[in-house]
This record gives sequence, structure tokens and C-alpha cells, in this order.
Amino acid sequence: MTSGGRSRGVQTVAYTAVTVIAGVGALVFLGFEVVEGGTTVVDVLWWSALAVLLLGSAAHQWWFAGRAADRSQHIVEEFTDSQVDSIAANSDGDIDTVRRLREARPGLSLRDAYELMQAHKRRHAPHDT
Repeated sequence: MTSGGRSRGVQTVAYTAVTVIAGVGALVFLGFEVVEGGTTVVDVLWWSALAVLLLGSAAHQWWFAGRAADRSQHIVEEFTDSQVDSIAANSDGDIDTVRRLREARPGLSLRDAYELMQAHKRRHAPHDT
């Protein structure tokens, strides 16, 4: 399953499926309520809004959520070792390094910034001989 060359992860597929099922369930419940009678306008609006929100969330997750991850990964590739070294050298620890990496490149995810910092630490760790 790909969209624009991106593969969707298991979490994306599972989230989308569950959200679609919930949205369809809200529509089915609304249908039963209308058929049985005694529904108010507020009931119809409530269940309709819930269905629209759930189905909209599923559509957003399916088509757009991967873009931020792709953008962050592209930002990671733009960093040079010397840039990360400079940021780490001027930081007061791991948390400050991650913060400065993200400030240097808006759009860099927290996880990608953390992994950049960890890679920097591994490169500069004393080697056992």
C-alpha cells in the first residue's frame, strides 16, 4: 500500500481502519435512530458530526500524516556531521542539544532530533581497544 511512493505503516493502516469503522458505526446508529423514530434534530446533528469527524480523521491520516515524517527525514539528511557537532558542543546536555537541533531546522521531529543527537554521541564515544 503506497501513496506517492510512501509505504504506510501498520499503525497508519490500523488507525485508519478503526476510525473508518467507528465513523460508519456512527452513521449506522444514526440510521437506526431515525428509523425507530423519536429522534431530535440535536441527535441527528450529534451523530452526523461524529461520523464526519471520524471519517475526516481517517482520510487525513491516510493521505496526509506521512508528509510530516517525510519532511523531517529530509531535514535529517540535510544536516552535516559538522553542524551537529557544533550544535552539540554549544549545548548543555542531551535535552538542550535536541532542542537546538529542532530550533535550527523547524519541521525536524522530536524523534529524528533525538536520533541525530544519539548518532553524534556514538561517533564521539571513546572506543574500547
